[in-house]
Amino acid sequence: MLLFMQNKERKLIMKIAAIGDSVTRGFDGFKDITENYPYYLSQIMNCLVDNFGINGATIKDDLASEISNVSWKKYQQCILFIGTNDYGHNADNLQSVTNELKNCLTFILQANPDMQITAILPLTRYDGHQNAAEQVRFANYTFNELLDALAQTYKKYDIPVLDWRILYPDFINDDNYKVKYNDQHVHPTAQTYYQIAKKIAKFIKKQ
Repeated sequence: MLLFMQNKERKLIMKIAAIGDSVTRGFDGFKDITENYPYYLSQIMNCLVDNFGINGATIKDDLASEISNVSWKKYQQCILFIGTNDYGHNADNLQSVTNELKNCLTFILQANPDMQITAILPLTRYDGHQNAAEQVRFANYTFNELLDALAQTYKKYDIPVLDWRILYPDFINDDNYKVKYNDQHVHPTAQTYYQIAKKIAKFIKKQ
């Protein structure tokens, strides 16, 4: 009877699939670290968080492959934290990025209609020590335009969106990014990963 109860309790523990790029994987700008946000999130929320993050991943080129490797029926929640590399590395137009995001969201919800998805917009980024917010990079859009387009796409699916610009505008800013980011660019320190996990946990618990 005790074994049965233990097995039952084990099955009741929430499982989260963390989907994303290097900020999910735990890259600090130089190496992958175990003290990443999924690691801390599992401790804070007392649940299982499986890390599917891929360094350098983009929505346009990698998200479909990343989510195809997930057994979606095993999870109750999914965190999508991706998009910065579409701006940082690709020349694809914004419409092609959001179209691919829609395809991937549809795939996840078809694989598990009960899936609770939480969207985390990419963190403020600095390219060449310049805030990317209003800068055009390889494609014809600014970083803020990317964030707005991602947020609008998620909201069409009634997915809650953590927008750092609105909820935590001073979390990473022009005055502290050199301390928050291990590479002074886009990859957090272990301490910043912990702070990210705390804020994501708080956001999820409010939904």
